[in-house]
Amino acid sequence: MHRVVAATVLAVAMLLGFSSCTETNLSTSDVYKVGCPAVDAAAGGSSAVSKVTVAGLKKVSESGRLDPEPQRWVEAVITLFDSEDPRNAPDEVQKLVIEGCAKNGYPLQNLHVG
Repeated sequence: MHRVVAATVLAVAMLLGFSSCTETNLSTSDVYKVGCPAVDAAAGGSSAVSKVTVAGLKKVSESGRLDPEPQRWVEAVITLFDSEDPRNAPDEVQKLVIEGCAKNGYPLQNLHVG
């Protein structure tokens, strides 16, 4: 679990660097590479990961550089992290996050709808 947290924090730091640099083209896959493991860690009980990740994802969301589908996914992840417990977030939010991760090659282990 500590490796997941450390890797996610490192990835978020990179994501923050990407979002603050106007010359860097952030790819959609980068958002999922960072967000999906963080969602899994947060759903597994790691609150530190979600605080760091939500800050990075908010910057990316506000950048206006994402296509509509990943933008909706990022907003759903932010909603998920802003909830008291990611596993208690609204079902439609959980479903969007789960499907987005699965579609991009990151099936979640700790988050399930319902």
